[in-house]
Amino acid sequence: MLTPRQRILALLTLCPALLAPFPAQAEGRTPHWSAAQASGRAVPRDPVVLVHGYNADPGVWGALREDLKAAGYADSELFSWGYDTHRSVNEALAGQLGAYVEQVRRQTGAARVDIVAHSFGSLVGRWYVAFGGGTATVNHLVSLAGPNHGTSTAWACALWDQWVPP
Repeated sequence: MLTPRQRILALLTLCPALLAPFPAQAEGRTPHWSAAQASGRAVPRDPVVLVHGYNADPGVWGALREDLKAAGYADSELFSWGYDTHRSVNEALAGQLGAYVEQVRRQTGAARVDIVAHSFGSLVGRWYVAFGGGTATVNHLVSLAGPNHGTSTAWACALWDQWVPP
C-alpha cells in the first residue's frame, strides 16, 4: 500500500509521463496533441493497464486508481492485470501481459493502451514492449521503481516467500 506521499509522487510522475511522446509517436504513427485537446474538447484516452510488482496483486493499485479517477479517468479506462509473481520469467509473463492487453483493446475498442508498472512489473512491461510486440499496442510505458539495472535486495523477497505463510 502506498503512503499519501508516495501516491502524490506516483501521480506526479504518471501524469507527465502519460503525456510524453513514445518513440512510435515520434515516427508519426499516433498524434500526440490535437486541435481537439487544445480547444478543450473531450478526447478519447488510451486505456491504462496497471501492472503490479513482485509479491503483490492488482489490489495494490486501489489508491492510484482513485487518484486517476479524481484526475478525470473513468473506471472503464482503468485495468489492473494480475499475474503469478513466482513465475519470474519475463518472456512468459510478457506473453500473458500481451494477451491481457489484447483483451483490453477488444473490450474498449482502443488501438493502443498505456501501461503503468511497478518494480518487477516494470521489467515485464518493458520486455513486452521491446520483444513481445508491444510497440504496436502500447502508446506509453511508465515504469515506477523498475529494477532496470538489477537489484541487490531481491533475495529478501525470496526469503519473505519462504518464511511467511500464505
